[in-house]
Amino acid sequence: MTEAAPFLERANLLLAQGRPKDAERQLAEALRIEPENDYALGLLARCKFDQRQFREGIEVIKRAITVMPDEGYYFYLMAFGHYQLDQNPPALKYLQRAVELSPWTAEFFGLWALVLLDEKDFEQALERANEGLAVDAENITCLNVRATALNKLKRVDDAIETMQDALEKDPENAYTHTTVGWNLLEKGRHKDAAKHFREALRLQPNLDGAREGLKQALKSKIPPYKWLLQYSFWINNKGKNARWAIPLGIYLGVQVIGRLSEKGGDNLAAVGLAVGGLYILFVITSWVINPLANFFLLFHKDGKYALSSREKANALALIGALLTGLSLVIVGFFMPGSPEHVILAGFVAMSLGLPLGHMNFPLRVKGNSPVQWFAMALVVFGLVTIGFALTGTAIGSTILMIYLVGFVLYTWASIFGR
Repeated sequence: MTEAAPFLERANLLLAQGRPKDAERQLAEALRIEPENDYALGLLARCKFDQRQFREGIEVIKRAITVMPDEGYYFYLMAFGHYQLDQNPPALKYLQRAVELSPWTAEFFGLWALVLLDEKDFEQALERANEGLAVDAENITCLNVRATALNKLKRVDDAIETMQDALEKDPENAYTHTTVGWNLLEKGRHKDAAKHFREALRLQPNLDGAREGLKQALKSKIPPYKWLLQYSFWINNKGKNARWAIPLGIYLGVQVIGRLSEKGGDNLAAVGLAVGGLYILFVITSWVINPLANFFLLFHKDGKYALSSREKANALALIGALLTGLSLVIVGFFMPGSPEHVILAGFVAMSLGLPLGHMNFPLRVKGNSPVQWFAMALVVFGLVTIGFALTGTAIGSTILMIYLVGFVLYTWASIFGR
């Protein structure tokens, strides 16, 4: 036994207990004694990963690979770190190397399949999962990925059989219940999905995937949200570029129909008006339905605990903007004289619900994304616009036009900039 061995044993135990910071201290001592101990470096990388310090963990595991370049597990850890950073191409490269060095480890195939699933390559994900199950027929990661891949490929009966198999092998696995829940949610079975998400959270209360899934299942009780969620699943299954390409295609299609209807007489004009109206309704609904559904969850016995502080703030800010705007519109309708400026101020106030419903709260002055800066600037300018609109002066109309341009630009930035 080496001098570093007691520190490594304690670090391993602390890591298993979910105490990565304490484990790091033990590993610091081990590495002080044996700076080139690759096992200690591997454990240290896992400590970094458990604290979501993925870049630091990758740098540590690079040192381990330098010491022991033929250990497949270290390449697996490299792949895991890159996968967590949404860097799938290098993750796939390291996984291929890990499997070349250790073709008998099912978990390597499981992570490989997960990355391919994220890349929307469902056929290859299924193949890798099956290869992992050929090594270990009870590997939960491979079973979960296989079920999801089959679900995406519309092989529903096979997917259900695989999910049942996974639950039979490990009914107390929170990740399996989460996977089953998301598969059911994609099929529109939000009540059944909620049961599995609740069970996953019972087993592991801090599991983010289960908490997010439960929120989506509860919000799916609202029909418009359920329909938009199904649309979201569909569009995401088409690939990463579809997130912006399909909405852009819909927008251009509506524009073409509108142009044709202008030249085609009253019947085509009516069709163009109907299509344009449906498109506007779809866009507005897609903008506000999530924070509106979150507001509904504030009064739900389970949902209020599933929402983050940011989501609660978004919901309350949206409702505040809508109620303020609606109040101004109502006041404007009952005002004598020419109340158009008050009604316009009300519509501006309601429109502020869009940036307020999607901004990051609490607000900060550093480290914001471009979309966040845009949203904050739009809210400030919107308040200025309301103030000038209420005065009824000529300059108020000019400022209103500038605000409308900014609002339209924000709607596009919120699609392409996230």
